[in-house]
Amino acid sequence: RDVGAGGQAVAADGQRLAQAAGHEREHRPHPQRLLGDRVEVAAVAVAGVDLPAGADLAPCIYLVHHREDVYEDPYAFRPERFLGVKPGTYTWLPFGGGVRRCLGASFALFEMQVVLRTVLRSKRLRAIDPASERTARRAVTLVPGRGAEAVAA
Repeated sequence: RDVGAGGQAVAADGQRLAQAAGHEREHRPHPQRLLGDRVEVAAVAVAGVDLPAGADLAPCIYLVHHREDVYEDPYAFRPERFLGVKPGTYTWLPFGGGVRRCLGASFALFEMQVVLRTVLRSKRLRAIDPASERTARRAVTLVPGRGAEAVAA
């Protein structure tokens, strides 16, 4: 999908589109971490399953971000899904959540907005290969298998 270079959404409101694109980028199939983690200190029931005190819980960020009951067409790149809508506290977890949320989350989103807004004002971006990229592991993170190569024109 091509984006940028004076497209209506960028020209109309580049700030909001850049913010939405940043949220969508973090929602995509390559979350930085596949799993979040935390330790429950008390016994709890989750989806009808009783877990004992001290059980390790690990929400799967990938699965949360691809729930069709939350995100229409969850595998598609659609930044507009976040236009005028704040990402859900429990349905958008690229930086984890609660007291263990990534300290750099706000800066990362701000940085993405600035870079996207700056690039899309003067360039049009398109993927070198429009076919979907497989996910690859790089240390403890997930990344696009081909490196998300793009052409800027």
